[in-house]
Amino acid sequence: MKYKITKYLFFLLDIAIVVFAFLFASKTHHHTKRVILTYYRSFIPFVIIWLGAGIWGGKFSLKSVNKAMGLVSNIFKCNVVAITAVFGLMYIFGKFYYSRYIVFGTILTSFALELFVFLSIYYAFRFHKENANFASTRLVTRSSALEESQSAKFFIPSTNVVPVISNEPYALPQAPDLEPDSILIPLWEKYLADKKELFAFLNDFLELARFKKGNALFLSSKTYFNIQNEASNSRQIFINLHIINDYRRLNYYLIRVNELLIDGGVFVCNGETISERKKAFYERFGSFFGSIAYFFDFMFRRVMPKLPVLQGWYFALTKGNNRALSETEILGRFYFCGFDLIHKREIDGLMHFIIKKVRPPRTDPNPTYGPFIRLKRKGKDGKIIYVKKFRTMHPYSEYLQDYVYQTNDLQEGGKFADDFRVTSWGAVLRKLWIDELPQFLNFFKGELSLVGVRALSEHYFSLYPPDMQELRLKVKPGLVPPFYADMPKSFEEIVESERRYIMRKLEKPLSTDWIYFWKSVWNILVKKARSK
Repeated sequence: MKYKITKYLFFLLDIAIVVFAFLFASKTHHHTKRVILTYYRSFIPFVIIWLGAGIWGGKFSLKSVNKAMGLVSNIFKCNVVAITAVFGLMYIFGKFYYSRYIVFGTILTSFALELFVFLSIYYAFRFHKENANFASTRLVTRSSALEESQSAKFFIPSTNVVPVISNEPYALPQAPDLEPDSILIPLWEKYLADKKELFAFLNDFLELARFKKGNALFLSSKTYFNIQNEASNSRQIFINLHIINDYRRLNYYLIRVNELLIDGGVFVCNGETISERKKAFYERFGSFFGSIAYFFDFMFRRVMPKLPVLQGWYFALTKGNNRALSETEILGRFYFCGFDLIHKREIDGLMHFIIKKVRPPRTDPNPTYGPFIRLKRKGKDGKIIYVKKFRTMHPYSEYLQDYVYQTNDLQEGGKFADDFRVTSWGAVLRKLWIDELPQFLNFFKGELSLVGVRALSEHYFSLYPPDMQELRLKVKPGLVPPFYADMPKSFEEIVESERRYIMRKLEKPLSTDWIYFWKSVWNILVKKARSK
């Protein structure tokens, strides 16, 4: 069924491509209207021949194509047959007065557009197929971890928070105090002999004498094949000195690393973050030209891999090498793949990570990567609704929820003092409320009102007192919550603010929303209340 849909899609696209090519050639030629009137009767059989040759040669079928060159070969074969047939008919019927510009312009433009569009779709399908279980990109993220998450201002901090990063050296669970055949000496004398700063970093935060050399793996390679045949649960520590920016399928690689390590096993790796990448561009080209070069590099290596269709082209062109990754995304991928951070340190322009295996990898097929996210929320009468927003955080940020809770201070109202997961452009979107604009789709669908309590995830809804849960289900959530009218500073004050609003709304719905709306507008415009 999927191949049939693709075949029909290619067929319809080819009609659009040929029509566009003809109109483009006509537009760039003098006397556009006269050209169209002269050629439109001949254009119809041209389209039929072009499409017929495509059907004959299997140009519209991906099922018979194993490689991109196979698709290119099909396109060339079908189009050569079509062109031969067209010129043959022109010769038979004596159409020698036809403009070579129009004829060749339509053919060459169709040819070029087919190669670009069809290959783009092919690469997009291939990438999705290869990464179906390892985070393929969609326009709207449907990650269960993200859908259940909630704004930080509703977080109730735990009284038993254990720091994620400790300055105490990490040792394997149940490892002997001293391993006679440990990795300590081989690391110092051989594997890291020319990387003394890296050795010092590992020695500071790992009890290297308790890791056995026979259960260690040392590589400087991006190739998955080098770890493919490693036995599961066979390694205490794995050190790979090749930057993770070059790993073709990063999640796939990390999941395999998780499998080959024992519980509590350690993976040491490094990568170039976008901050370090930007700094390198500025040092190499200067601030002015460096900013220009970095912009184009950012668009190609950071933005393009996150857009459907273009993502397939990106990986086809680069083979996944030298990808731009933020530190947040790297950490998020670690946690997604079942690791926790022990420590990190920048050495020689690269961020080095020591992580440990603590859980099986997650199986979410669609972590945050595309431009839109959707959040699962409770609506009126307990109906589940999905609220859409522009993504303002780095990819994979939802898997760092606990990490952020445990490493950041909280401001008044429960907001994080410094949530590093928010991108620089995301902060601008939040400040200008642009990230909230897709919620108007929920408003027009009747799922949200203009003013109303904030839509909550099921988990945070369960934290409310039973009487407030009942009250909340009697009204629709809203785009403008009473939070911005009352500006509460704690979870308890938030609950009471919503209680007052709902009680008033049940008695006088229109006047209550009118008052709360303008009070919120005043606080937002004058007192600079913003979504953090």
